[in-house]
Amino acid sequence: MKTQIKNFGKVGVCFFLMSGMIHAQTSKKNDTLREREIEDVVIVGYKTQKKSSLTAAVSIISDKKLKDANTSDVSSLLQGKAAGVQVMQGGGAPGSSATVQVRGTSTINGPSQALWVVDGVMMNDVPNLDPNQIESINILKDATSTALYGSRGANGVVQVFTKSGSGKGTMTVSVNNAFNTFTNGRFKLMNGTQLYDNFVALKNAPAIPKELRNNGYDWLKNGTQTGVVQNYTIDFRGSSQNSKTYISGNYYDESGTVKGYDFNRLSFRINHDQTVKPWLTLKPKLSVAYTQGKDRQGSLYEMYLNMPWDSPYDANGNLINPYNYNGTWYGRDQANYLHDLQWNYGKSNQLDLIGNFDAEIKFTDYLKFISTNSVTYKNYDDMSYVDMRSISGESNKGSLTESYVKDIGKFFNQMIRFDKDFGKSNVNALAAYEYSDRYYKFSRAQVFGVVPGTDIFDTGASTGAKPSGAKYDRAYNAFLFNAEYVYDKKYFVQGSLRNESSSAFGAGNRNGMFYSYSLGWNIHKEKFFNVKQINEWKLRASRGLVGNTPSPNYGWQDLYALTQKYNGEIGATWSQLGNPALTWESIYQNNIGTDLRMFNNRLTLNVDYFNNKTKNLLMRVTLPSLTGVDRQYLNVGDVRNKGWEFNFNYAIIKKQDLSWDLGFNISTYQNRVLSTRNNATQILDNYHVAMTGYDVNSFYMRKWMGVNSDNGKGQWEVVNADGSRSLTTNYNAATVQVVGASTPDYYGSVSTNLTIKNFYLNANFYFSQGGKIYNSTRELFDSDGAYPYYNQMVLKDSWSRWQKPGDVATHPEAIYNNNTLVNKPSSRYLEDASYVKLRSLRIGYNFPASLAEKIWVKNASIYIMGENLFTITKFSGVDPEVGAYGSRDITLDTSTGGNYSGNANVIYPVPRRISLGFNFSF
Repeated sequence: MKTQIKNFGKVGVCFFLMSGMIHAQTSKKNDTLREREIEDVVIVGYKTQKKSSLTAAVSIISDKKLKDANTSDVSSLLQGKAAGVQVMQGGGAPGSSATVQVRGTSTINGPSQALWVVDGVMMNDVPNLDPNQIESINILKDATSTALYGSRGANGVVQVFTKSGSGKGTMTVSVNNAFNTFTNGRFKLMNGTQLYDNFVALKNAPAIPKELRNNGYDWLKNGTQTGVVQNYTIDFRGSSQNSKTYISGNYYDESGTVKGYDFNRLSFRINHDQTVKPWLTLKPKLSVAYTQGKDRQGSLYEMYLNMPWDSPYDANGNLINPYNYNGTWYGRDQANYLHDLQWNYGKSNQLDLIGNFDAEIKFTDYLKFISTNSVTYKNYDDMSYVDMRSISGESNKGSLTESYVKDIGKFFNQMIRFDKDFGKSNVNALAAYEYSDRYYKFSRAQVFGVVPGTDIFDTGASTGAKPSGAKYDRAYNAFLFNAEYVYDKKYFVQGSLRNESSSAFGAGNRNGMFYSYSLGWNIHKEKFFNVKQINEWKLRASRGLVGNTPSPNYGWQDLYALTQKYNGEIGATWSQLGNPALTWESIYQNNIGTDLRMFNNRLTLNVDYFNNKTKNLLMRVTLPSLTGVDRQYLNVGDVRNKGWEFNFNYAIIKKQDLSWDLGFNISTYQNRVLSTRNNATQILDNYHVAMTGYDVNSFYMRKWMGVNSDNGKGQWEVVNADGSRSLTTNYNAATVQVVGASTPDYYGSVSTNLTIKNFYLNANFYFSQGGKIYNSTRELFDSDGAYPYYNQMVLKDSWSRWQKPGDVATHPEAIYNNNTLVNKPSSRYLEDASYVKLRSLRIGYNFPASLAEKIWVKNASIYIMGENLFTITKFSGVDPEVGAYGSRDITLDTSTGGNYSGNANVIYPVPRRISLGFNFSF
């Protein structure tokens, strides 16, 4: 065995690992050896190196750790898997994706999500991949690991490696079926009795029939269902002397827990490596995914606001249109979504193609050329049909809306790599040229007066809305260089340079030079070090500069909108003042870390401290109205982002038939705005602000000071000119100020794995402590009478309503049509965002080989798994995790990610999921 592996040579081993091809298929002895090789050699960014020589902050996640979720979204797999990585769910709608942030927020208007790289190719968005196709994932967190990616890697990098061929040929079948249940957290709506008692208690409330107390239609219960998930995968892995092939097909189908939402995806991948000559290997890859979504227009918002006194059906069992109903309809919005579900619907289609044609030319054992070439293509269309017979379609006699997106990206990287030993020294270097571009086109059209039952434009539509659309091009090219020197496997020095040009800036500022350098020291290899309990101890440090580009593609140019008409002719209005001096947002990153293995490698500990400073902060600044344009992008301000990361794993029991290990990671970070334009307060949106000395994610609103016990009125704080503070019951007189931030004090996960013979149990907990979340749903559903004809939420046990003078209460006096503005934005609705969540629990059984052979398979396993099983939190809303990250409303490009976190709107909650699955190979 040793002779066979040695014959591959160092370059061969690096190539195998880069392609993700080492996969245990043979004897136990071979398995152990190959696993050790996988641990010893990793791919970080553009290079392959031994793990013992790593000087970068990198988290490595194997495919075994990615099997605790039954999902169509690859980003959701990362939650709790690595310190310093926040994965925030975007909601529970079928097909929804999560947001991945690495080491917090270092920008305001620039992109804040991590870059996704699949098999060496930079993606424009979260890749539409089947998670079963993934071999491993690396999270790159500091400048040493991300600098070669330039501006696109400024917020961290998620490196995905898909599976490759290996062994004599194995077919694997995976089947998973799941049931989802709707979970509404601690947000409980009133039933008919509770709402009646609440209504009649309102001051100045009109009389209503007492019979309403017994009316209790549950809109939420009747609008939700048990969702079903079907997930089937078949793949093949095989190799011969000169070729390696991996083929995978997957079908994923999910019906939502809210009636009318459905998602399905059919995906296919083939990865093939062909050694044409001893010195030439070709590596074509193709990934295809076709996705369909269906939306019957069921509104979760309407399920919340509709009153239990209103039934969707009349006495004859017919669905009611509240606008022409002869009876009494109490709900203010006169909404009956069940009526509209008869006719209204929406659907979407998306085709994703990723094609690679890579090649490797081996000149010598230490010098080779690697060519990576890829094209990504996404074609998306959606339509929304609103019938003229529906409530929402009456005013315009029905409508039809269609949108189209075409998104094409190209990526080319041509690299020379050198890796050679000189006695005790090793030199590893690379030089490359890289080019990438993106073409994006969006269009939308809408017509009114649609003939019922038709969903194409040319069917007698009477009128139409003005079509809208946009397109843009963005391109990068770069020269990059990296070199590493290793002496005696003890001392490591590494440096990187990347000169990048981006079309996001004017001609004079398009070039950016980014760099990094790092040092490492394996202390345990020193002669003076003789601590038997410590198997490995490494110190490392890095520093570097990475850049960030603005979210818009043309922030440096004047923009005009062709949206106005004068005297019947099309006219243009000035929409953006360009800034030719706009330049790169510069992020200086510093990292110090240590890696420790002890007690025969049973305990591992990784600790990192990072301190990053962002200069020339990119920000969209509001301009005075007299300029005739409302905004301009400028380089203004600085931000500091720093924190600690701890990762701990311990094999408590390690025996042949019994093993138990415990994993724990925790991260903490703090960011501060160091300066802004003229140190002025920069208003970011209705809830957030950038202000010197405060968190980037600070809430900016009036400070709630509770209820006046004498009169039951709400109170807010006033900051007087002399700095003194006083109270007011006048909302408009209160001072708008910073009242907290959404950034948590710390977050992390706890995981455990227990194996008893062929049975196993895996559990994963995720937690977040500190930070605030703005529960904006309470503005409507905890409104103190401001919305008397919306359903209201049940008060928490610790809440109370003011009734009479002297009452000490959390809630002010409830008044019919309350206009005291107590339900308007203030810190009253800011809540503790802390939570602990049992993310997954999996129990399974691996069939022994003797039993598997009886059913004519090589391997077989069965399991049951629960996800999102419970959440411990004080938050009164649906889910503090889902509400922790908003989404930026950018029509052109969703890849820039969310904006200022911490606003919990009415959003589709993440369901509780119970799965049953089995796998077998033959």
